[in-house]
Amino acid sequence: MGSHNCSICCVGDAFISRRLSVHQNNEQFFNMIKILRGADVSVLNLETAIHSFEGYPLGEGKGDAYGQADPYIADEIKWAGFDLVSRANNHSMDYTVGGLIATTKHLDRVGLAHAGAGMDLAEARAPACLETPKGIVSIISATTYNLAFASYPRLDLQGRPGVNPLRIQTTYYLDSYDFHAMKKIVKALNMWQPKSSEDGEEFFFPPRQQVFKLAKETKTVYTINETDFENNIKAIQNAKKLSDWVIFSLHDHYDALTAPEGYNTKQFTTDPIESFARASIDAGVDVFFSHGTHMLRGLEIYKRKPIFYGLGNFVFQSTLIKKQPSDLFEKYGLSLNSSTTDLYEKREKSPRRFFNEQEYWESVLVHCLFQNKNLIELKLYPLTLNYHSKKPLREQRTTAGIPSLATKTLGKKIIKDMNYLSSKYGTEIRYHDGIGVVII
Repeated sequence: MGSHNCSICCVGDAFISRRLSVHQNNEQFFNMIKILRGADVSVLNLETAIHSFEGYPLGEGKGDAYGQADPYIADEIKWAGFDLVSRANNHSMDYTVGGLIATTKHLDRVGLAHAGAGMDLAEARAPACLETPKGIVSIISATTYNLAFASYPRLDLQGRPGVNPLRIQTTYYLDSYDFHAMKKIVKALNMWQPKSSEDGEEFFFPPRQQVFKLAKETKTVYTINETDFENNIKAIQNAKKLSDWVIFSLHDHYDALTAPEGYNTKQFTTDPIESFARASIDAGVDVFFSHGTHMLRGLEIYKRKPIFYGLGNFVFQSTLIKKQPSDLFEKYGLSLNSSTTDLYEKREKSPRRFFNEQEYWESVLVHCLFQNKNLIELKLYPLTLNYHSKKPLREQRTTAGIPSLATKTLGKKIIKDMNYLSSKYGTEIRYHDGIGVVII
């Protein structure tokens, strides 16, 4: 049986394309690496696939850049001090089964435990276990992003490779006027799909299976797919029986439908995800962390366990991938003769703001310390991804996106932002000597 003391470090999305180790002479960078290496367990979300283009581009359903990292990136992640990797996200299957298999091979080769993607849903949903001097640490990884979900095998048919889903169902409740107007449009487009032949008060919209229902008032409601909810909770319970520590990693692309006064909806997740996170803690999770929106969200302490609703970016090099498939060029109106850099520059142009918002280039490194299974210390190390907002990305493409510890001035601002976002959950974070200290 392992020790009752354990330190766990978590960071957010690693959309990594190039080496980290070449930056080790940078003091602020290497001080960050020492924190990761010094923890008993360090974990990140791998928001790419590691391969040499063995697979074919996914195509249908893809609207953004395809993730690809050369095999040596697995070695770089291990070099940086990471032990566990979550894989359930919208880039794991960018190069379909070939990319999936190659990624698994390279992660296994360097000894990185990984979860969230597999040759069927049983494999993708299964916890990955890491044996450490402090006990067995397990991670389960899931995503709300509606793309490339795995399926279970049957007695007479193999399962589908993909990622572990936590699907969000969208239901639109429409008042009488809005309902009949929408119904008229859907019928005119030949997309009418009533729930049943005799029920004219509910219908489906095929592309993402949204449900429209006649109601007294118009509103949107999110719910989590019941099967996904139950089976992910069951995976947590099983992991807890075989592990000393359990981590849950969620790649979450959904924003809240409403926000408290003074905030915006992008700063929070949905109510069902908050409920799922708490249910995960009830089932045995010790650390729950989310990512996917590429920006920081708040921290909740629930039953003395941390829930991070968004850890932002850790490495952000999506515009350093050497090749992109033809359909992405077509989307941006570019010819087959255009270069990959032409593509990147086209999608970065105004009015697109994704790459020049400062919040995408700031994050935190989380350091949790447990003693006798209780969280006794929680520190947030502010990170900068070294993006200069007054320069266009094309002038700093090779340097932006690399994380390091933030300066004290920037760090104080990042912790202030985190404290502001976390106040919704009654969490207080104090800034002390370059670090955010959570009041537990």
